[in-house]
Amino acid sequence: MLKLMYITNQPEIARIAEECSVDRIFVDLETLGKEERQAGMNTVKSRHTFEDVSAIRQVIRKAELLVRVNPLHQHSQSEIDEVINRGADIVMLPMFRTAEDARTFVGMVNGRAKAMLLLENKDAEAAIDEILTVPGIDEIHIGLNDLHLSHGMDFMFQPLANGQVDRLAEKIKAAGIPFGFGGIARLDEGMLPARFIIAEHHRLGSEMVILSRSFYDTWLKQETEEIRQVFQYGVREIREFEERLEKKDAAYFQHNHEVVAATVAKIAESIREKKRHKARMTSPASVAVETLDYETLNRIGQSYGESFYLLDTDQYAANFSELHQAFASRYPKFAIAYSYKTNYIPAICKRLNQLGGYAEVVSSMEWEIARRCGVPGEKIIFNGPFKHPDAVEGLLLSGGVVNIDSLDELPLLDEIANRNPAVLLHMGIRINFDIGDGVVSRFGVDADSDLPTVLAFINAHANMELTSLQCHFATRRLDTWPPRAQGMLNLISKHGLKPKMVDLGGGLFGKMHDSLKAQFSSPIPTYEEYAQAAATLFAAHYQDVPEEEKPLLLIEPGSALSGDVMRFCCKVKTIKQVRGHAIATVLGSVYNINPTLNGKNPPLEVYHCGAETSPYIDLNVGGFTCIESDYLYKGYQGSLAQGDYLVFGNVGSYSVVLKPPFILPNFAVVDKADGITCQVKRPEDFDDLFTTYAF
Repeated sequence: MLKLMYITNQPEIARIAEECSVDRIFVDLETLGKEERQAGMNTVKSRHTFEDVSAIRQVIRKAELLVRVNPLHQHSQSEIDEVINRGADIVMLPMFRTAEDARTFVGMVNGRAKAMLLLENKDAEAAIDEILTVPGIDEIHIGLNDLHLSHGMDFMFQPLANGQVDRLAEKIKAAGIPFGFGGIARLDEGMLPARFIIAEHHRLGSEMVILSRSFYDTWLKQETEEIRQVFQYGVREIREFEERLEKKDAAYFQHNHEVVAATVAKIAESIREKKRHKARMTSPASVAVETLDYETLNRIGQSYGESFYLLDTDQYAANFSELHQAFASRYPKFAIAYSYKTNYIPAICKRLNQLGGYAEVVSSMEWEIARRCGVPGEKIIFNGPFKHPDAVEGLLLSGGVVNIDSLDELPLLDEIANRNPAVLLHMGIRINFDIGDGVVSRFGVDADSDLPTVLAFINAHANMELTSLQCHFATRRLDTWPPRAQGMLNLISKHGLKPKMVDLGGGLFGKMHDSLKAQFSSPIPTYEEYAQAAATLFAAHYQDVPEEEKPLLLIEPGSALSGDVMRFCCKVKTIKQVRGHAIATVLGSVYNINPTLNGKNPPLEVYHCGAETSPYIDLNVGGFTCIESDYLYKGYQGSLAQGDYLVFGNVGSYSVVLKPPFILPNFAVVDKADGITCQVKRPEDFDDLFTTYAF
């Protein structure tokens, strides 16, 4: 019978797995190089700790405790000593390459636990004969995932199908060393069902296998009894199948191997075709955009997909410069922190960084976007009512500003400060006060009750600095900007504060077509009007203060910068009459252009394909979804034909980031900067949406 190994750092699940006859509980400490090797793959990348080793040791009695350490590095000896001292029965070394690596590892373990090698690259495979001469190797596991990657293969079971595992198994068995390979899902699950893989284990004389994440995914939040049932049933299925295998003859196993080889070949070819498709979609032919007309739109559609977003990062840069100039001309010590949540397309975020702007993020995901776009830590501001603890600490240690939103965040910040006494932590406070807009915001620290407590907390820590005071109000009305600016200045004076930055948040209208402006109940302010309403108050307040002592004034615009920099382009697919009402259907939906469902008609341009048109005085444009209310535009007046391109303007705010993958995956985003198209987001496909699901 195969020894079954299961990876977890959760004591309750480890206890259940042991009770259900899982032979080994596997704690995984490997992190070095794993992200780079398996980037973009739906693989388990554990974040286990030394404390997890101790926790699992305390709850298991019969099962062995297996711990995978990092590949050999300068601290390997202390790492191996630590896991053995915490109770590891078996220590596994990943990513070794030579016999000397194996010899070094065996020496570090020094007989205090079993020494297991994880053979998972072509260098170790090529050196297997010499490796097997190293004394003290207790077991070898063949890691199919990284092994197939090191050979540039497409599917992890290709080394099993093509004879590589056969050759390794023959040599390892001849050396008298127990071995295993790969992982399995439930008996009849997985791209290559587990029953076929288990039969291969028995054919080759393998003694161990890992129960993969798809056997039981620890991210699933199930009740204890449900978890126990999964393990009981799953392990029993495997054991009953193994008992049946013991009665099979050599012909059965040869036939099974042939089925495995044929199935793996089909799967690998399917994966290659998907890669070729993605390559075609990732690097489509560019299109010159001198003027926007039907022929240009059609060429873009042929290259990137019939429906697409048309982005203009040049317009974004122009908006940034104009807005910056409006404020800086009144208060020179000024900067813009762009609200990532409004539209976090990396092409926009990278352009912002090139322009010298700050990144305002509200999640660990957005912080990762900023980092990958090259934004230095000191130019990142972290806002929001929920902040992942790891992201808070990571950003603070990189020099960024974290804005405190509630008193409940203080214990975490205290722990971070105590863990890092030599690091100056740049703290901000999001302040909630009344600006007379009739709204009680749920965000920020109450200026009247909790602000003194937060200020005292920061002052009590020698390694904390009050770097920023921030406020944000959702209204975009111009008349709310003087009270927000003056309110911040009043609080600064009241508490005798000298922050390095004062951040007035977002809430600005951007540029829009006159047809859209007309649908609002009040005039749409210009950049200049917002600047006059707020920046002049700061200029007057700090007019007698030396320049080096003045705070940096920031705002956090989102829509004001990105609203008009994107258009959505789609073709008319059908036009019909329903009880006297004209309805056109397009390959797009209201969720592509207006996911907040504010009821306003976006600016609309029609580009005729040349087919015969008909006049309409009250046509509604409906989307592809099966939602009755899915209308992109209501009351269109003008001529229209099937095949015409419709271009909806002012869709740069929230459209891409809020659009759900409902019924169809999302469309491509194409930037037309410098008059030539460049795909900055390819069309999504089935795998993009369903790679996290279990089938």
